[in-house]
Parts: sequence; structure tokens; C-alpha cells
Amino acid sequence: MKQKDQTDFEHWLRAKTQSLREAEVSSEFLAAQRRVIYRRLDSPAHNGFALRWAFSLAMLLLLVAGGLKLEQHRSAPRLTPAISDEQLFSDLSAMEQRNEPRAIQPIHGLFQE
Repeated sequence: MKQKDQTDFEHWLRAKTQSLREAEVSSEFLAAQRRVIYRRLDSPAHNGFALRWAFSLAMLLLLVAGGLKLEQHRSAPRLTPAISDEQLFSDLSAMEQRNEPRAIQPIHGLFQE
């Protein structure tokens, strides 16, 4: 078993060292990549000034829209149920006079015809 593990490790080590040798890149290729990156960074499209203003404007519009929505929500009339005090007290006393718990009430609806 140890012999097999050792051969597997040696095989892996050889494959790794071979792949590291093949991964060498020429300095001309890397220099060309750097020149392309520097050219992109110097271009006016990559400036970012307009992008920052667009982002700021979008955030401002979101804040204004949220404020308007909040104000609309606050000024909306509250709907209160039209129930009199007598009706409220009548319902409360009817609930108190029942002997069974409230959790059983939906089950009664299953057996009514």
C-alpha cells in the first residue's frame, strides 16, 4: 500500500514540475499586455468621471422616490372599521361566554353542513 502511495506521489510531482516548466511566458508578451492595460487606463472612456455622476444621480433619484413613497404612505387615510362600542362589547362578551378554546372554532367549520 505504501509503495502505491509513493508511486502516486512521484507521478503527481513529475506532472506538477512538467506543468510548471511549460507555463513560462516571455517577457515581450507580458510587456505587450502591460502596454494594452496602460492604453486602456489612459483612454477617456475609462475616466470614470461620468460614471460617478451617473451613480450619484441614480442614488439621488432613488432617495427622492423613496421619500415621495413614504410621504404618500403617511398621508393616506387610515381605514377604520365602522363598528360601534355596543357591537364591540357585545362581541367581546360573546367570546367570553364560550366554553371551548378559540383554536377549536375552525374545526367546527369542517363539520357544519
